[in-house]
Order: sequence, then structure tokens, then C-alpha cells
Amino acid sequence: MSSNIAHLLKVASNEISRSVNDFASNYDLTGTQVQIIDFLTSVPASEDIFQKDIEAEFNIRRSTATNILKIMEKKELIKRESVESDSRLKKIVVLDKSLRLQHNIDEFMKQNDQRILSNLGAFERRGFLHALQKLPEKLQNTQQSEVNK
Repeated sequence: MSSNIAHLLKVASNEISRSVNDFASNYDLTGTQVQIIDFLTSVPASEDIFQKDIEAEFNIRRSTATNILKIMEKKELIKRESVESDSRLKKIVVLDKSLRLQHNIDEFMKQNDQRILSNLGAFERRGFLHALQKLPEKLQNTQQSEVNK
């Protein structure tokens, strides 16, 4: 097996994605749709969520988010509603179909996290989670610095 970091991350990501997609297929959803439902239902109901929030949370491009959200609307998982303060902005509203799935999604996500982390000791777990939380931002900052040179 390669010791190339990007390769190792890709292999791990593929394994995790496969697991999430397998779970999602039980509900005629994709892994990404399941993860978006999980994100949307974790945000307090009093807080408005917009497409730009989905783009930022999942580090995806606007066109990708647009396509995913359109499909989720067609499947009646979410709807987008204009906000009073700016009719150009559309908040994302979680519909009953998503809410009914949330308990199963939440249980799966907890089990999946446990499955991933159970292979690491407590110290390794903390370091692993810390690195995963820092890495995307640090890589983005490094990439922007190199572009600005």
C-alpha cells in the first residue's frame, strides 16, 4: 500500500463513502443527501440555512449544491422559501419526509463514527479528529497563498 498521504485519504474516503451510500440506498437516497439531511436537522430550527451554508459545510461548488438541492426538492426532502428581508435569498426548509428519516440517519452516523474511531486508541482519536478538523482550512489557506505568489 502506498504511503502517499493524498492516496491514503482518498482510499479511506472511498470506504466511508461506500458505507454511507449503502445506508442511503435503503431510502432511495445518495450518501450526500443523507449527510445534508443530517446537517440540516442538526441546526437549531430558529436558524435559517441557505445554499451557501451547504456549500461551505461540505466544501462543494455552487453548481454541485444547486443540483443536489434540486433533486432533494423533487424528492420532497426539502423546500426552498424566499425570506422577507431579501427575496433573492431562499432558505432551506426541512420537510417531514427528511424529519422522519432523521432518527435512522442519526443512529447510522453514530455507529459509522464509532466503527471508524474504534480502531484507534483514545490519544490517536483526539489527534485524528483534530487533524481532520484543521486540514481543509489549512490546505485552502496554503493553496490561496501559492496562487497569490
